[in-house]
Amino acid sequence: MRKYRSNASSIVRFEYGVELAAGLSSFPEMASAAADIQTVNEALAVQHDKRRALQVPVIRTRAALRFGEYSVERVIRLALRAAEMEDGGRRGRICASVFPKGSRPILAPVGKRQVKPLRELVERLANSKVVGIDAYRAAWLPKLQAALASFEAAVAAHLSALTAHDEAFKLEVALREAHHDTVDRIMGQVRATFPRDRVTQDVIFPAVEEASIVTTTSEDDGAQDPLPSQPLPPADA
Repeated sequence: MRKYRSNASSIVRFEYGVELAAGLSSFPEMASAAADIQTVNEALAVQHDKRRALQVPVIRTRAALRFGEYSVERVIRLALRAAEMEDGGRRGRICASVFPKGSRPILAPVGKRQVKPLRELVERLANSKVVGIDAYRAAWLPKLQAALASFEAAVAAHLSALTAHDEAFKLEVALREAHHDTVDRIMGQVRATFPRDRVTQDVIFPAVEEASIVTTTSEDDGAQDPLPSQPLPPADA
């Protein structure tokens, strides 16, 4: 009797389950086992489709975040250039107050990590008491606030899409395990129903690709598909 490895994908398990159900249905005494594998097989297929559908928002919000980061960095660079011009073509009092370490600490972080330094930039500009900053503040504070709000929204949308996808994948993994356990249980039922009849035992269980085969005399490696890694690094923003 053959089964897939314990780290097989949902598609491998589903296709195996379809064929196994057909094999079991060929023997009236295995009707209950056929119903069992069909039930878990259909549940796995439904959850796999749900999780796959949730990948689309992840990709779309990832693209939106990439362009959001591009846009916000342009505003930051322009704001620094304008501060230099306000200081008389060099980095003077306004730059020292609003960009004390230049733009690099704000531009270097990636994804969610960029929210915090951007928020601090907006706060510095809003609270600065440097003489002569009022005109610069009136021109650039609204632009930087709008950039911050837009970028925060893009980050939140992407993190929300990632969370929904990851939660769906966790449930899919649980159904993969249930599928694997069901196949193991059915193997025991087939042995009990057709004792010492290796030909009948083997014909019920479908062939799988050589790299994915585990026979009943070998041990599964127990590997598990990892959850998708998140493009955005965790941060305390």
